[in-house]
Amino acid sequence: MQFEKLTLYSGYDFQTPVVEKRSTLYSLEPIGIGTSKCESLISYLIRLAETHCVTPDKLIKHNIHPLFWGHEDFCTYYKGIIGRTFIHYSHIKLLNFSGWYTSKLVECLQSLTLREDLVFLTMMHWHELIHHLYLSRYYKAWCPLCYDYWRQNKLPIYEPLLWSFEPVIMCEHHHSPLVTQCPHCNQKLPMLTATTRHGYCNHCGKWLGNQEKLSLQSLSTSEIALQLDLIKVFGSLIAFTPEAFNNTRKTFYRQIITYFQLKEFESIELSNPQISPKRIHQSMTYEGFTVQDFWKTFSPIASNRTTIY
Repeated sequence: MQFEKLTLYSGYDFQTPVVEKRSTLYSLEPIGIGTSKCESLISYLIRLAETHCVTPDKLIKHNIHPLFWGHEDFCTYYKGIIGRTFIHYSHIKLLNFSGWYTSKLVECLQSLTLREDLVFLTMMHWHELIHHLYLSRYYKAWCPLCYDYWRQNKLPIYEPLLWSFEPVIMCEHHHSPLVTQCPHCNQKLPMLTATTRHGYCNHCGKWLGNQEKLSLQSLSTSEIALQLDLIKVFGSLIAFTPEAFNNTRKTFYRQIITYFQLKEFESIELSNPQISPKRIHQSMTYEGFTVQDFWKTFSPIASNRTTIY
């Protein structure tokens, strides 16, 4: 049988199609951006590792480390981000807030996932106005009721950025105290370890949302009201971040918002006895300026505040 000659049709396009750039890692969507329930950068890093079925240290070592430090020796565990992240809590506690490590980690993750919104998982846009050193936690705090609810409804388990603030000791949804120790082994959990998994203890490996093992203490009405005020202050800043960043006058916008939020924060008596009034004052100042000094410094902006909103 003879084959008929192939006929070329003018409608055929033989040009090589343009393929969009693909991300190295899965472009995992962050949770709750633009709301007070926005997840933290550390939480996103852990979820990204879980999505690729690896532990956080493997993700950091093989994907983030080369971008972070270039061609530094991989065999030396205590060098670079591997050692500094998992050894020094002072670096870990600021990863959700601001600083060189935070900005570099955001840059690396955005390059690997091709996302442009990961900066909103931090407080980087407020770093020039708020001293985060006295507001960030050394150890993890969580709501077991939230963990159980997310697990039962097959929702992603994560850690809201709001839980990273040390003055916040209550879940805004359940009005119950945040837990800071594993109910099984009574260990405090670092914000990030080599094998961290959301919802599980990195010491004993057991589920942290098991309510049978918990003896949740109830907060008084005054403590709940106090915490709701704090959550409103910090939650507003977290929710405002994308809007302030995208505003054409973002610098002035952030300054005005921050002033009124810190003014409200100043009038709140914290229920957490571990934070002294001195630390409260320091967290509301930047380079020695008080809230009142801050307002005087930006007094020209204050005269135009009606046009900003």
